[in-house]
Amino acid sequence: MTERHATFPSALEAFFLVLCLWGVDYLVTCALYDAHKWLGLDDPYSLLTLSRLLTNGIVFTALLHWKNLEYRDLFNSSRSATAATMVVIVPLVLLATPCLFLLMGCVNYLLITEFPMRAGMENEMSNWLSGGLPQILLVCVIAPIVEEMLFRGIILRSFLQQYERNYAILGSAVVFGFYHMNIYQLVGASLFGIVAGWLYERTRSLIPGIAMHAAVNASVMLMAASASGGASASDLSFVLLLLPAFPACYMLRRLLAGTA
Repeated sequence: MTERHATFPSALEAFFLVLCLWGVDYLVTCALYDAHKWLGLDDPYSLLTLSRLLTNGIVFTALLHWKNLEYRDLFNSSRSATAATMVVIVPLVLLATPCLFLLMGCVNYLLITEFPMRAGMENEMSNWLSGGLPQILLVCVIAPIVEEMLFRGIILRSFLQQYERNYAILGSAVVFGFYHMNIYQLVGASLFGIVAGWLYERTRSLIPGIAMHAAVNASVMLMAASASGGASASDLSFVLLLLPAFPACYMLRRLLAGTA
């Protein structure tokens, strides 16, 4: 299938696209809230999960029609790379993820130290991350898929055809950080976006980024759930996970260094 409007969005259009996504999400959430009793959605997290699904369905349907693409075109630009991506690269990405998680955690700690979080915001984030099945589904499954589809599959795909690769990856990462709407996630999400963007640029597949995104989000939820316990077995488990993470980073870098 021949792609149309291959250079949409540009950098400015990408920020506008995020604003449109927020607007559609707001309208869908309002509509669902008005109908929540009829739909049987008394749990606000279930309502938010359904809203996110509908919002991204609407936005992606419009985008893919505009660009004359199919969903499979976003996931793997190179059809022949799919099996190798799943069998070789994804396990290395998952093994290397604790290094990225550690870096993001350090940056987040420095931000909170310099700019203490309001008690209300801290409680809200804690409640959100320690929730039940709807939150787990949204944070660990839906968000990794739809966010990688938008920020790497649509935005970075377009940026790589307009800008030098380093600027394209950095620019899409900044847009991804902006999407999260607060300073505490902006920097960490931008760091994640750089790594996910590099993976996409090297493999032309969303699968490694989705796997890494899901692993990071799941780790955040696990740490939030065990935060009240202080030093625990989870801390030791994370240290043990770091042992293979560094050689996995090296192997991943060597493996993908010559691809494009």
